[in-house]
Amino acid sequence: MIIATRYTVDYDETKDAYKIRNMEMPSCPDCGMLLSGYDTRRRHAIDEMGIVRWYLLRRLHCPGCQKLHLELPDFMQPKKHYEAKLIKGALDGSSDTCPADDSTIRRWKLEK
Repeated sequence: MIIATRYTVDYDETKDAYKIRNMEMPSCPDCGMLLSGYDTRRRHAIDEMGIVRWYLLRRLHCPGCQKLHLELPDFMQPKKHYEAKLIKGALDGSSDTCPADDSTIRRWKLEK
């Protein structure tokens, strides 16, 4: 997984999703070679208001080790449906509201 920290977000009306465009050239975390685009996959993220937004995330191919890597923007948490700042706020107590169920928040705290 590649975490993008410098990127742009543009809405694509034809696909009804937001495109994430990394402003840096990603390299393979396993072998260090420059990655090339392979395809995209859809993924949603839920914000602090409970609004679900769909994103098109790039999957990148490494010509060296032949692995595929997902390019994830830093506002998304790997393997989670809620935005990273929302999860962080629920875990450290800095946020008073969270659209996630109490059972989901408890599970986040157990995983921590």
